[in-house]
Amino acid sequence: MKFFQKRAVAAVVLILAIVAGVVIGQAKKPDTGGQASTAIVGSYTYVYDYAGVLTDETMEHIDAMNASLFAQTGAQILVSVVNSTGGADIMDYASDLGNSYGVGSAERNNGVVMLLALDNISQSGLMGDYCVVVGTGLESHADDFMSLQSYYLENDFAAGEYDAGVKATFDAFIAWFADFYGVTIREGYIPAVRETYSSGSGYYYTETHGYVAPAFGSLVSGVVVLLSGALLVLWVILDGMRYSRYRRRYLRPGMGRPTVLYYPIFWGTAPAAQATPSSKTAKATAPAALRRNIRRGRLRRQPGGMFGGGSFGSAGGPGQSRRRDLPGQRRPARRLWRRLLPQRRGRRGGSFRGGRR
Repeated sequence: MKFFQKRAVAAVVLILAIVAGVVIGQAKKPDTGGQASTAIVGSYTYVYDYAGVLTDETMEHIDAMNASLFAQTGAQILVSVVNSTGGADIMDYASDLGNSYGVGSAERNNGVVMLLALDNISQSGLMGDYCVVVGTGLESHADDFMSLQSYYLENDFAAGEYDAGVKATFDAFIAWFADFYGVTIREGYIPAVRETYSSGSGYYYTETHGYVAPAFGSLVSGVVVLLSGALLVLWVILDGMRYSRYRRRYLRPGMGRPTVLYYPIFWGTAPAAQATPSSKTAKATAPAALRRNIRRGRLRRQPGGMFGGGSFGSAGGPGQSRRRDLPGQRRPARRLWRRLLPQRRGRRGGSFRGGRR
């Protein structure tokens, strides 16, 4: 695991991941040569009028709108008009129709069944009854469909205008689906979509062909991600070059501690701080002979430490190498008569002053 924690390895893995993503994206790029389209294949009859009260225009409208709805969302609206449910509860009858025809896509289970039973007696004792049932994917929205049916169908149903009531209620359901899924539903409009929906036992399904153009936002986000990855890779490369220059200049063998600190980003590590030894530590680590000379007074302790980190001054000041006599000590005679003799001028080193010849 430590191998993958290194910055160099992480940078290589990042570059390989970006390259692999580009290659996979190009391999899965859809064909742009064909025309975008969505084909609906199979039998898709959405209206069953056993009472003969609906016009051909209304039934064609229901079929065409369902095709557009199903291609984009997988939802379906089945309309059935019967004389009687034969003593069965109208809600159970409608649910059986939905299950028998497989209304709604298997992926979303978003089918709707609108049933009219003209000879049934409603719970209020009136002649004729109607109901609406939804798939399990729309159970939380069942009240919406019941309210829409009551509002748009009741008056026309009571007046015997079944065709007008069914068409108005069906269009209200279509408007609800368009708002719920955020799509445009109209006759003859089957846009290209990515999803494939299936319904029933092979009777209702869609097949998507061609290339679906991505939205502008996805294009912009893709460009931003690509540029960000390229800039990151460039940053890693430039930081590696910076670290290489620093190593050539300050980290060659024998150069000691670098005088310029390096602040790593992807490459290199910051040099550890070198602690200055204290006086006690320096004394403890000094050679034994040196410590004996200090105790015997042969060497004076100069302020500022021993050798490392001490102060350095001119001749005669603190830190000088020349020995000074302690109080009460006499200078050696050889030094005294040497100071009394005149100094010889010769080729020995002296001071130099600049000037013209």
